[in-house]
Amino acid sequence: MRKARLIPVCFVLILALCGCSNDQYAIEREYWKVKKQADSIFKNPAGIPPNELERVVKQLDDFVAKNPNNILAVESQFLVARLYAAKNEFEDSRKRFKSIMAKYSKSAVVCSEALFLIGQSYQAEDKWEFALEQYNKLIAGYPLTVRGMEAPVYIAQYYKVKFQPDKMLAAFGQAIDHYRSLAAKYPDSQLALRAYNLIAACYGATKDWQNSLSTLNTIIDKFKAQVKVDTVFWEMVLIYKKELKDDLKVKETVERLIKEYPDSKFIKPAKALLKK
Repeated sequence: MRKARLIPVCFVLILALCGCSNDQYAIEREYWKVKKQADSIFKNPAGIPPNELERVVKQLDDFVAKNPNNILAVESQFLVARLYAAKNEFEDSRKRFKSIMAKYSKSAVVCSEALFLIGQSYQAEDKWEFALEQYNKLIAGYPLTVRGMEAPVYIAQYYKVKFQPDKMLAAFGQAIDHYRSLAAKYPDSQLALRAYNLIAACYGATKDWQNSLSTLNTIIDKFKAQVKVDTVFWEMVLIYKKELKDDLKVKETVERLIKEYPDSKFIKPAKALLKK
């Protein structure tokens, strides 16, 4: 099995976690100098000797000790964990991720990211059962984070790539149930909107077009007063046209799109469809 690639951390979401010092520019310069050395390891992990890894890790650890309350200290700790993973030192990598979770236990975003990357590290070792355990913990413990929302579909997609259709269908079914539960718990919220979109995507992935269309109609009914849903209309048009070959429904949906969103970016292709 090809080793899974560890996904870099997106720290834009955790800027509120730590305060910035008065000399942020100097701190950033110090960090980026070390990060440049770390990047060289990521580019050629197999060709880097162990002492070079430990030298860079020490610099990052020293940086964290000097700037414990800076956002870059959080990023540095993730960077160290990812460096160990790049060198296939997965136990050390996971210890670092777990340390991050303990240190920032009140930050759901940080913990969910660390937990996801622990799962990725098991995948890199071809240990799916252990990876799955981490992803299930992520879903249960941090369901409202970006990673928590993505995890059910991620699991189903894994089975799809591995050509395990029964497990894939079961996973998509579990994902749909999970998202329905979230939508019911947080009705009319942006989280519910995201959940319904994921439900529609899950049905689409299993080619259950009628349920996908039904879910898209639910989004329109529930959320069109809150957000622009022309993209949802267009998704329905594409399903009717490409998957169901239903020209009458294509026409009806296109006409509704044009009527309700005359300034939509989809107007030009929509009118072109009507001409056909």
